[in-house]
Amino acid sequence: MENITNLTNKDYSSYVTQAQTSNLSNQIKKSTSSDATDEEMLAACKEFEAYLVEQVYKQVQSTIKSDSDEDDNPYADYAYDLQAQQYAKLVSDQGKLGLAQQLYESMKKQNAAITPEELHEQEQVAATTQTQNA
Repeated sequence: MENITNLTNKDYSSYVTQAQTSNLSNQIKKSTSSDATDEEMLAACKEFEAYLVEQVYKQVQSTIKSDSDEDDNPYADYAYDLQAQQYAKLVSDQGKLGLAQQLYESMKKQNAAITPEELHEQEQVAATTQTQNA
């Protein structure tokens, strides 16, 4: 892994964002499978909500930086990123936005819904049963 001091702030932010989105993508894929527990699905939803809040917070933060902030050192930017992550996690854990809960309920309904393959199998069984009874 590259030394963090050799990375520019933009490179570091890009690296962190890619790692976070990859991790979120894996969690969501795992939580949408039929093997996922309710706790895993809710954790993935909260993680997504925290990521979304973090990105909004960073965008707001970038709009209020003054011109004198252009000479920031990378350690200050790293501290701001950590602050954004902790703030986003706190907001998500409090559950006041409700995005994670809505996403969780939607995923739960989707997992409970019958898949097209299962519907096709049920239709074939019903047609076979009707043919045998006729």
